[in-house]
Amino acid sequence: MSNKLKFQGLLEGFFLDWLIAGRGVSQRTIEAYRDTFVLLLRWFSDEKGIQADSLAMEDFTMGSIESFLIYLVRTRGNSPSTANCRLAAIRSFCRYVSYKDPIRLNEMTRILSIPKREVTQAELICLDEKEIAWIINACDKKTALGRETRLLLRLLFNTGARISEILSLKASDIAFDSGGSCRVFMLGKGRKERTLPLWPETAEVIAAHMEERGISGDRYLFSGRNVKHLTRSGARSRIEGAVKQAAKKHPSLARKSISAHTFRHATALAMLSSGIDISTVAIWLGHESIQTTHRYVVVDMKMKEESGC
Repeated sequence: MSNKLKFQGLLEGFFLDWLIAGRGVSQRTIEAYRDTFVLLLRWFSDEKGIQADSLAMEDFTMGSIESFLIYLVRTRGNSPSTANCRLAAIRSFCRYVSYKDPIRLNEMTRILSIPKREVTQAELICLDEKEIAWIINACDKKTALGRETRLLLRLLFNTGARISEILSLKASDIAFDSGGSCRVFMLGKGRKERTLPLWPETAEVIAAHMEERGISGDRYLFSGRNVKHLTRSGARSRIEGAVKQAAKKHPSLARKSISAHTFRHATALAMLSSGIDISTVAIWLGHESIQTTHRYVVVDMKMKEESGC
């Protein structure tokens, strides 16, 4: 078997046998890994003059991978954390190759030894409940787009969910109980499931939205244009629009870099400030490690010190 076919076969087996059939990873992970190898193959073509159909395992070395990572940061302007995500995909492929083709074990081990890029912990952008209300109320309730954006923001703050989790919600993930309460089913990272209760106001807005749009069953809560559901970029555009509108009355918002994840931060801090223990907050947010949640405790303590509480 030629080296060319061997690389092609290994890459195909990595996705079909290792990731999908063998490990049952999420669709988001598969897409992220796919994007990594699309970029890598393009880099080999542009920088090394090696087309995808000519690439051999001999080209897949520690030196080439290190050069690729440098290209991501210096040329593409990717953050160290993004480069680390790309490295994680490559490392996973190397582990697969080590099992399937032990003769490559030495070079795969060398690639696996490439250290992660150092990531500087970014300062959390904090919003209090008053600021959240400013942004939500800036959405025009007279238009369908404004009402839908209002719901998007309410859900982000109520649940503290990741934007990908919110955009993946279907009508079947919303449960209205006979007593009037409402719960939402979330499928987070690592396909971990959690169910979160919704505030009565949020439940009312959801019910009105579903009735207005005729959403039921497997239809997405936030439909997209020519795509199955609203995209992350589409959601980002709507959030930026709401913040810009709110900043006209409240200029302080213009000085903050606000994204969907900012609402997640706000939820965590609001829960901790109200006395909810860190373990419960970690479960609510779907954190795999309580250490991830601990950063919010540090911020919460700092905010209380600054306010004299």
